Amino acid sequence: MTLLHLSLPPNIARQAGDDIRARFADVIVREPQTHEEMSDFYNARFGEAQATADLTVTAYPGALTRALTHRNQLAALPADLPPMRPELAKAGLLESHPFFKVIGVVPLLLIHHRDVDPPPVGWADLCRADLAGAVVIPPHSTPAPALCKYWMTRLCGEEGRRAAGQVDPQLFPQDINKAVDEGRYKAGMVFPAFARTFRNGMARAVWPEEGALAVPLIAFVKRGAGPDAVAVLRHLLALPFQEMLAVQGLFAPVLGSAPLFDEMKANGGRLLWMGWEDYASLGAH
Repeated sequence: MTLLHLSLPPNIARQAGDDIRARFADVIVREPQTHEEMSDFYNARFGEAQATADLTVTAYPGALTRALTHRNQLAALPADLPPMRPELAKAGLLESHPFFKVIGVVPLLLIHHRDVDPPPVGWADLCRADLAGAVVIPPHSTPAPALCKYWMTRLCGEEGRRAAGQVDPQLFPQDINKAVDEGRYKAGMVFPAFARTFRNGMARAVWPEEGALAVPLIAFVKRGAGPDAVAVLRHLLALPFQEMLAVQGLFAPVLGSAPLFDEMKANGGRLLWMGWEDYASLGAH
């Protein structure tokens, strides 16, 4: 049997797991139940021989941090896997090592309450005094706070660092959608699936002018894993699964023949990417 450790955002995790189970009878899909469980595992245990699955898919930077120091436990991936779509390659997301493969990219966007005036247009607006203490992002068991601190500091210097320290890392995306719509917060950080509709119609989404924050979904194959591990990876990179990521998940597919979702296409695929070295460093904190 082949063990797959699948850690995907919640809006696509169940559908992806069911799809893999239906196609690969000899693959056991293990899906962590909480973000705390995922954070603890990827920051402390990933790469250990007994703890690492045959195939791992995750967006946690801690997995890459540990992969760099446990690379002897990981297999070099086949050279004939599909190439990355040009838009993502141009943004700098080409893999820096042969032991991991990007299967998709999660863009992080801004949403804001309609009463915020003037409406924010980019990440730099989070430095505004009227938004201090009124911005909500996902909690520390997710990569969001580290990404927020990194980018606000890089884009806005010390003022950005202070603004990042004033955000409230309390809610998950579906709850951020509701809280901003109800006016309990003025703005929030979510991924696109939670930026399309709002129950009360009192919030709107913004594709930041600097670019959406890119969070790569990364796959690793354990050294010595059976052929099913690479077979599943090939499936994740094939058109049917890539279309599901784009259409159902509203993520950026890596396969060039898969369509970009409407909002990403309308905004020219504009992404902010920090580079692999800096991304791995997020998992060290």
